Amino acid sequence: MSFSVLSRVDAYRALVAGCLLMATVGLMAGCGGSNPHPVGSYDRAMYYLEEGKNLQAAQALESFVRNNPTDERADEAQYQKALLFITTKEYPLAAVEFQILRKDFPTSERVEDAYFQEGVAYFLQVGKVQRDVTGAHEARLHFLKFSREYPDSKHLPAVRDYMAQISDLMVKKRLQQAKVFWQLKRYAAIEVTLKTAMENEAGSSLLDEVMWRRAEAALKQDDPALAQSMYTRLLAEFPDSRFADRARNAQASLENLDGPESAE
Repeated sequence: MSFSVLSRVDAYRALVAGCLLMATVGLMAGCGGSNPHPVGSYDRAMYYLEEGKNLQAAQALESFVRNNPTDERADEAQYQKALLFITTKEYPLAAVEFQILRKDFPTSERVEDAYFQEGVAYFLQVGKVQRDVTGAHEARLHFLKFSREYPDSKHLPAVRDYMAQISDLMVKKRLQQAKVFWQLKRYAAIEVTLKTAMENEAGSSLLDEVMWRRAEAALKQDDPALAQSMYTRLLAEFPDSRFADRARNAQASLENLDGPESAE
């Protein structure tokens, strides 16, 4: 990213407050009276949260934090506001709100949770595999740093799950590239692309397909030894793969071809 954490926080802080204010002016005028708690209070924000009125809740939380930065509940209000942006799929804003919590409330018990949720926000920005996967790289780096700083965190199982999903996303991207190269008959490019995927994404659940595609490309390049090694590894590591039967049959075919030569 071209902006530091601090610059992104400063840039978005005013933007968030302004957007919330403009978006809720009409709503506050129409339904503000239904909330029994004083304007600017923590209880007012909690009331909106319980009612599922996310936009009003975000505005009320913003107002509370801004006017009561030393209140013992200010960090929790900041955290809840950031979570609301995830709920409303405003993932870049959510990431910044979690950063603000860590910056403004460094001793809060919510710092660890905010650090983790920031990574979730980066991950959720990624979307479909056809899109730019820069966010996936950012999420991965963030989760790796989180794991180092919080080696005993309760969030580590979820972090490992997200990391596996990131690996699968990266492999899907490489497999799509390989399909294009196949149509162009660029088999050497397939080998380079998928070899890199195997080296960089060892935790992916999609490596069975990578091995199968590498074997196909190897045969096109008259490299049966590489194809055999891919079949062997696929069957050893993914015995229940949808490619297992095909790999087993292809391996047997290659062994039969080698048989007469060995006999001579």
